[in-house]
Order: sequence, then structure tokens, then C-alpha cells
Amino acid sequence: MFWKSKHVDERIKNQQNKIYKEIFFIVIVICLISILIKFITEGVSSENVFTERLIILFSAVYYCGRAAYLGIFTDEVEIHDSTSKFKLSTKFIIFGVAIGMIIAIIMGVNSAFNYAESTPQAIYFFFLVFFVSLLLYASCIAGILLLFYGLAKKKSDRVIQRMLEDEDSGDQCEKHTLKNGSN
Repeated sequence: MFWKSKHVDERIKNQQNKIYKEIFFIVIVICLISILIKFITEGVSSENVFTERLIILFSAVYYCGRAAYLGIFTDEVEIHDSTSKFKLSTKFIIFGVAIGMIIAIIMGVNSAFNYAESTPQAIYFFFLVFFVSLLLYASCIAGILLLFYGLAKKKSDRVIQRMLEDEDSGDQCEKHTLKNGSN
């Protein structure tokens, strides 16, 4: 293909990858700030932040999928688990519960402000909606994240295993060729 260069400077490629990583984080932060500003100015409405949520969700799923299909997800998990106090799977669960808690708080506050007629009723609505939402959203989101983690890890393990098998078969063919060629 005419757009692929044959000579790639590894230093330049690494610097470009660092820039791309920084751009990714900047885009995610901008989306989160946009969501926060829209919630403050326009109220709590998921329709207002659909694009931002789509960008965040798609980028996370894409990265996880690509890392799994390239076989680097397993390496990332091993590096993370060896250097961190908590396993990555535990962090996925904590992150899912935290997102569920944020959603539950937002829904509880929304119910208390929009549907209660008195302060005691607002408190009752808040806690009722908060705990039911927390139970539903935290468990669902944590479960989905853990499922994606497990699937990505399994796929990445298979890719690595296939790469190792290909290397082994290539080494055996090379040894066989050298052995037959020396006779």
C-alpha cells in the first residue's frame, strides 16, 4: 500500500502514541465536563448528553476490544496487577459500583425535588429511589464491566496462545529445514 512507509523510526512512533494517548484523555475529560455543564445548566436529562455518553462508551469498548484482539490486554492486566494494590478486576467492580452510585444519587435527588410535596416525603423518596437504583444500576454496571473484562481477558489469552503456538511451529520448521539442509 502506498500510504505505509517502510522505514519507521521507533522513537517517533512512540512519541506519536503518547500524543494519541493524551488526545484520548483530553477528549474524555471534555466529554465529562460537557456532561457536567449540561446537567447544571439544562437539568438532569439523559437525552442532553447522549453524544457525550456515546463517545465515552464507544471509545472504552473499542480500546478494550482492540487490546484483546492484539493480545496486549493480558499483558496490561499482568503489569497492572503486579504493580497495583488492587487487581484490575476489582477496580472494574469498584468503578461499576461507583457509576451505579452516581446514577442512584442523581435519580434520588431528581425524585426528591420533582415528586415530593413535603420535606419528609422528599427524604423518603430520595432514599427509596436511591437504594432501589443503587441495587439495580450498581449490580448491572459492575456485572457488565466484569463480563467485558472476562471476555477481553479470555480473547487476549487465546491470541497470545496462538502467537506462541505459531512461534513454536515456526521454530520447529526452521530446525527441520536446517537439519535436512545439512544432510
